[in-house]
Amino acid sequence: MKILVIGAGALGSAVGGFLAKAGHEVIFVGREKHILAIKKNGLKISGIWGEHLVTNIQAKTDITNLSPQELILVTTKSFDTVAAARQIKPLIDKNTTIISLQNGLGNEGIIQKECGQDKVLGGMVIIGFELLVPGHVKVTVFADKIKIGEMNHIMTERVKKIVEIFNEAHLPTDAVDNIKQFLWAKLLYNSCLNPLGAILGVEYGKLAEHHSWRIIQKIIREAFVATKKENIPLFWKTPEEYEHYLKTKQLQPTASHRPSMLHDLERGRKTEIDFLNGRIVELGDKHGIPTPVNAMLCNLIKFKQR
Repeated sequence: MKILVIGAGALGSAVGGFLAKAGHEVIFVGREKHILAIKKNGLKISGIWGEHLVTNIQAKTDITNLSPQELILVTTKSFDTVAAARQIKPLIDKNTTIISLQNGLGNEGIIQKECGQDKVLGGMVIIGFELLVPGHVKVTVFADKIKIGEMNHIMTERVKKIVEIFNEAHLPTDAVDNIKQFLWAKLLYNSCLNPLGAILGVEYGKLAEHHSWRIIQKIIREAFVATKKENIPLFWKTPEEYEHYLKTKQLQPTASHRPSMLHDLERGRKTEIDFLNGRIVELGDKHGIPTPVNAMLCNLIKFKQR
């Protein structure tokens, strides 16, 4: 299969690297230093999924002279989604499928607006990837299988085919018919841990400490009130139910993960806070519901990223 990874950073490089190793024709579009390192030495993948060197990747800094692709994986930061969607438009034909594997909420709708409603699938990833140096990605933690599904919640053959390709490439993946629920589940997980870990400068596991956990409880409660008002279906009926799930099921396997938002702040880059806790604040504003803790986290992150 002809596969393009647009925004090939840590996540995109790891996923694309395993697909290339499985024999697919994979093209990376990413930052110059990372691309040059892959061209020179191949892509090194290390960590919990073993040691790999992938040398059959075509690495580029732009999409010049590319032909239409069968599968396009969008792995850019959420604030770059519009630009990425406009970039890939010339590479779309009747056989093209696009999957967003990004953080945050709303990326799929942005891509659909630019590239067509029927072209876009949703994807959820709760696996830790870290770009150690240009050309070297580490798989750090694994919380759950990748989830892929149609945005209209209908199970289709194309979803099943893509999921089969992912699994054959040793990327544990499920086909789902409720991808929006999974996207909201990831938003909850990310909103609880990513910005708070970035502000405090700690791995996720250290946030289970009493004082930081009290903040997480408030993040969850605000999110549940806002999503209930919007009639958003969640997997958990009460804030307490999700809090227990986060602490007992999600936190332990990702305890050693360093927040991606912390990496962004350390490198002087813009964060995705508006697409995480910012979405909860937006819902609160829409329905006249106070979300002071989520708003505070947004403001603190924006101050630090200044």
